Amino acid sequence: MKPAKTLSAITLTICLVSLWGCAEPETFAASPSPTEETQEANLLKTGLSERIRIEGQKVDYQSLEQRQAHYEVPGVSVAFMRNGQLAWTMQSGVKDVISKLAADKDTVFQAGSISKPAFAAVLMKYRQDNPIDLDTDVNNLLTSWQLPEHEWTGQEAVSLRRLLSHTAGTTVHGFPGYTAGEPVPTLQQVLEGTAPANTSAVVVDIQPGTQMRYSGGGTTLAQLTLQDIANEPLPTMSQRLLFKPLGMTRSGFEQPITTNLSNNMATPYDGDGSPIKGGAHTYATLAAAGMWSTPSDILKLANSVRSAYLGQETDWISQATAQEMLTNNTQSIAPPNVGIGFFINMSDDGEILGFGHGGADAGFMSQLYIELDTGNGYAIMTNGNNGRQLISELEIRLKEALGVGYSEAEIKTVEPISEDELNQYTGTYAVTKPVIVDVVLEKTANGFVLNALPYVENEEYFHEGGGRFFAKNGSSIRFEVGDESGLVKALVMDGNIRGVRMN
Repeated sequence: MKPAKTLSAITLTICLVSLWGCAEPETFAASPSPTEETQEANLLKTGLSERIRIEGQKVDYQSLEQRQAHYEVPGVSVAFMRNGQLAWTMQSGVKDVISKLAADKDTVFQAGSISKPAFAAVLMKYRQDNPIDLDTDVNNLLTSWQLPEHEWTGQEAVSLRRLLSHTAGTTVHGFPGYTAGEPVPTLQQVLEGTAPANTSAVVVDIQPGTQMRYSGGGTTLAQLTLQDIANEPLPTMSQRLLFKPLGMTRSGFEQPITTNLSNNMATPYDGDGSPIKGGAHTYATLAAAGMWSTPSDILKLANSVRSAYLGQETDWISQATAQEMLTNNTQSIAPPNVGIGFFINMSDDGEILGFGHGGADAGFMSQLYIELDTGNGYAIMTNGNNGRQLISELEIRLKEALGVGYSEAEIKTVEPISEDELNQYTGTYAVTKPVIVDVVLEKTANGFVLNALPYVENEEYFHEGGGRFFAKNGSSIRFEVGDESGLVKALVMDGNIRGVRMN
């Protein structure tokens, strides 16, 4: 059996039951020798498990190859940094299923939203040498387009600082990109939501400065603003101000991909293991989603910001610039916290523990994180739509085995449930959005098995109390009860996918 396509942001996959167990995963002490560094890298190839674990149950540890097969992720590339220095890289699987060519440390992937902090670094480097008011309204800086008036025009600025910290009140979360042969819009067409753009117009519908709401649309507006100010396209600016100074030789914002990178690029794959239709998508919104890179290059960016922040001498940006990038711009220290481009991991008293960003393009998933004080960190890139789940398991392994990061397995308790109560939930439910599919629940001892063919097959859910059920992959289901009848009338899955009971 193979996992199926996603139904929601948290992918629901087929439950593959291992016929054998693995030994408890081993760990290593700090400051390893070169030989031990190789062993460290190999630690990620064993000892993986789903991020939800059940109290009292033995954990089914599996190999990286098993987890890649489970999620239909052909290739994964990891770079690990210790004390601000690249310690090792590790790759598993292939960059292309047909050619069977193995992924290596120089294989490039689309970085998705990790493009955002890279763009922010370009803007801040430019601003360091060319005065830009980060707090004025962008309409005072734009020359090729103007943001339409909104309810707070003249009262609260839609500024670059707010756009890059997702606090400007702009809409459009993300962008699907364009397949081969499709017309690609200009940035102005994307912002206006006019053909051939495939997303709605970017508008301001929340008072700027009042709350954080993720907006790739805001990043796109910031890109147009910088290009208007500098009179230079982002691809050339990024080479001059970011990639060349930091030695990021396997990175670029050019779309489609340039020849020098395409000679070793990963092919993107869907959640069921089939190639993404049209190949790697083209992203008009370069700053939001258009960078190609490698894990090693991405870590160079993060560590250079960290080094400058700590006052270590760099030939790139100043300490003041780096500290501005890692200053929280949200309204409190409650997560999520965002600086300029980067998400910031903060302690309860407001201390910066680390920073990073995730990425998701069609067929590509990635994650970056670095600790501020130790300089330990990692970047992970994959070429499968289910790569997010695999990355989550790798992050847990990195924390358990090497003590780096913040991801930990979640331990849940299964609550007893009677057969009569289970009978209230099991049955068939009709889902109409985002797809039309019947969801069938068949009871087990402590919950039920879910089938929603062809999307989900034999996913086991466990009762956690209060009419809620969870799967080991992190997905959950709750039920709605009729006001008068008291009978279950609907189920609600992740992403507010709702199914109405049929029987």
